[in-house]
Parts: sequence; C-alpha cells; structure tokens
Amino acid sequence: MARILMFTLLAVSACAPVYVPNVRNSPMFTKGGEFQASIQLGNGIEGQSAFAITDHFGVMANYSYINATDLENEDNYLRHKFFEGALGYFANKDNSFFEVFAGYGRGTATTYESYDFFGTRDADAATGRYHRYFLQPAFGVNKDEVQFSFAPRISMVDFYEFSTELLRTAVEEEPKFLFVPAVIGRINFANNHMFATFQAGASLAMSENIYFDRRKFQLAAGLGFRLGGARKLVSRL
Repeated sequence: MARILMFTLLAVSACAPVYVPNVRNSPMFTKGGEFQASIQLGNGIEGQSAFAITDHFGVMANYSYINATDLENEDNYLRHKFFEGALGYFANKDNSFFEVFAGYGRGTATTYESYDFFGTRDADAATGRYHRYFLQPAFGVNKDEVQFSFAPRISMVDFYEFSTELLRTAVEEEPKFLFVPAVIGRINFANNHMFATFQAGASLAMSENIYFDRRKFQLAAGLGFRLGGARKLVSRL
C-alpha cells in the first residue's frame, strides 16, 4: 500500500516531473585522439565530454544539473542531478558517419508539490533515485563547417527508491523503456577547434503504465571546444 501511495504522490505536474532526460551527446568523431567538451543550456545546465581512443572507439561522460523554481510559487520546484558514462564505436565514410554508444548513469530528482498522502493533502518534497541504461546509435552529415546527427536513443529507466520527509520505500516496479530521439546540429569555427551546438529531442513511452512523470520535449543550445585528432580533409559545402 505504501508503495502505491508513493507512486501517486510522485505523479507531479508537467512543470516539475521527477524524471528529465539529459541532452544527447553525439560526438561525431572524425579521427582518434580527438577530445571535445561542451556546456549547454536547456532543461538546466548540461556538461558533455568525449574522447576518441582510436580511429573507431571512443568514450563519453555527461552531467546534467537542474535547479528550477516557479517564480510565482516558490514551493513548486525541481532539483535534478544526473551523471552517465558510455563506450562506443564510430566510423566515417566521405562526409557521413555512423556511431553507436552504450552507457549507464544514475540520477536523483526532487520535486515539491501537494499530494494525496495517507488521506491528507499536504505539500511535501518527493525524491526519486534511479539507474538508467541506454543504447544510442546515430548517423548523419560530418563536414568541416557543419555537422548534423540523428540519434534515436533507447533508454531503460529503473527507479529503485522514492522518498519524502515521512517515507522511504524501495521500488518493486519493472524498469521502463523510453524512446528518446534527438536531432543535433553543430557549426564549427576557429579552425574546427570551437563549435556552436543545438538540439531538439523527445521522450516517448515504449513501456506501458509508466508510473513516473517525465519531461516529454527538450531543447538545448551551447558552445564547445575540440582538441587533438586533426579532422580529416573532406569536401566543403
């Protein structure tokens, strides 16, 4: 019974979901030895990094932080922290590329709202903690000046604990699968050592009866830099 009540209280409003997908990192590597990092603003602050170990294998690490409060109601807020790492394979052919990354991450999110809880309706903070596994293939255009990537990621989200100030409970529900595709674009400058990046993504249910609320659309933009791994010579636009 307590577990069911906890799922009910975590069904928060759309402006403060307990699960927020991070922006997708599609490195679009061209050669081994390349390191890149970026900061983006969207749902919150997103930090991304990636390193090409060889001409075909790379790693990435990403971090997401959200601290958002409704200006008209300070009791309606979202606090979210998430970190993930991944290993992947990439290949280039002329001006196109393909890559696939598989990874794991952990996150914590706290929202504040009024909930039906033990027969009363009191404002309380609700915290969800989760594991997430993902598989992210991507393909697109890889030119000197511009890069575009379509990344149809599949995520498995597994909340293992929910808590409030009054209750802490383990989760017995099965993990839920989400289809979280994104379109990513980059404009390279400073002799390909800097880039502006933007993306638009969605979060679509693959599993039935998803008991946690989630943010269904994401937009982000930012700046990044690239070191090492001199880009191969490709034809210009």
